Amino acid sequence: MLKPIFALAMILLMAGTVEAGGPAYVAGTSYFDPSTTGSPLTWSQGSLNYYTDQGDLSTVLPGASADTFVANAFTMWTAVPTAALSATHSGQLAENVSGSNLSVASGVITTPADIAPTATSTPIGIVYDQDGSVTDDLLGSGASNAAYCAQNSVFGGIDNFGTNAQFLHALIVLNGNCAQSSSQLPDLQYHLVRLIGRVLGLDWS
Repeated sequence: MLKPIFALAMILLMAGTVEAGGPAYVAGTSYFDPSTTGSPLTWSQGSLNYYTDQGDLSTVLPGASADTFVANAFTMWTAVPTAALSATHSGQLAENVSGSNLSVASGVITTPADIAPTATSTPIGIVYDQDGSVTDDLLGSGASNAAYCAQNSVFGGIDNFGTNAQFLHALIVLNGNCAQSSSQLPDLQYHLVRLIGRVLGLDWS
């Protein structure tokens, strides 16, 4: 298994010339409280509480190792000296999310309650899609294939926000077919770090 410190070193090397864009979400003049108009949307007090899947991501990243992998990705943002952010692994989801409890039929997505957009008590849900079935359900049949890891290794984002211009929920899905060997992990971590930036409310650079 790729050692976490080596993975972090690889991300630092890859991210050395990368800069985040400005805010991706700004409160408008409708829906939001008028006092927030023009304000970037943020997480309350810069605090991110995330919950991880009960299952494994892959044989290379079983549950506990996958949790460490995710924590390292959050650290890439929380360790920025000018960022007033904290990220806490607050527990696990109530289930192993898979194709057996998540489905899409006639455009309607059915998910476990604790990863739905309304699940504000588990504000950031992180799914370990071990066999790719969740990825296929949400992005289309075959989307989980390792040939598409550059596009589909990590996906999701913000899916709920309040009138006070604060984010309420986000979902992140990691495709297990992109974590089948240690050689895939630096690229997977890179994409996860980038998506977390989006969950923080940053636009692409």
